[in-house]
Amino acid sequence: MLRIRKATLLDAKACWDIRNAAINKGCAGFYSQDDLQIWTQGELTESFRRMVDAHFYVAEILDDTTQEDTVVGTIMLDEPYAQVEALFVSPDAMGLGVGRSLLQFIEEKAFNLGIAQLRLESTLNAVKFYRHCGFGGEGLEEDAVYCSPRGIALDCRVMYKNLGRLTVRR
Repeated sequence: MLRIRKATLLDAKACWDIRNAAINKGCAGFYSQDDLQIWTQGELTESFRRMVDAHFYVAEILDDTTQEDTVVGTIMLDEPYAQVEALFVSPDAMGLGVGRSLLQFIEEKAFNLGIAQLRLESTLNAVKFYRHCGFGGEGLEEDAVYCSPRGIALDCRVMYKNLGRLTVRR
């Protein structure tokens, strides 16, 4: 069973590891290995830990073997900019609906906050997923370049979704 909850400081390491694994698995073939290595290098920082504690939500799945919840996905809503950030799913949980569930959770949260339109910057490998979830389309997406704080520039797609009326997909 999937459960989404507010992240805590104790989740920071899992969030960091999921981020790096998802980038390395999902973005391979879309960006150079050198860029992926730069993007994911380094250790968990205190500023990332604080960001997780303050702004992240995590998805957990009950591990049948250990009978413990395992964090398998992350997401963040940057409220002032109405922007979805840090949607990452563990490679072991990709294809199980975790990303879609996290995105629906944030859309509902944004809608309840009075946000009419969400924005995100999609890596090239995730564009199809976001379109399937209602982002982008005619007049709601554009080519862009993501400039990482680590000094790399990556092609991406800026995509929008109007939240006028939410529909739940199962």
